[in-house]
Amino acid sequence: MTAHRRKFTDDQKLSILQQAGKIGIIAAIREHNLSYSVFARWKKKFMKNEPTATAGLSANKTRSELKHLNEENMRLKKIIAEQALQLERKDEELRKMNSQYSKR
Repeated sequence: MTAHRRKFTDDQKLSILQQAGKIGIIAAIREHNLSYSVFARWKKKFMKNEPTATAGLSANKTRSELKHLNEENMRLKKIIAEQALQLERKDEELRKMNSQYSKR
């Protein structure tokens, strides 16, 4: 009989990693019925450069900040595009006015 393979979301994995930092690795992997190799693979994936158990929170915070920065970037690009259009219109009006004065 084959065992059913469970799938965990990234948030669930981060939660288990954080729990392991609080109650201990052995207790966490026993509670969730995980092998140490699976736990180590998750830890390597989610906590690359951050040795503390709060790395998962930092990863979520980083994603949130990145999303916010992308939204702000789009807003600023829109503002710049509108200003460029306004300048283009003003230049066009000036050219028309100059051509009218030069005809006189």
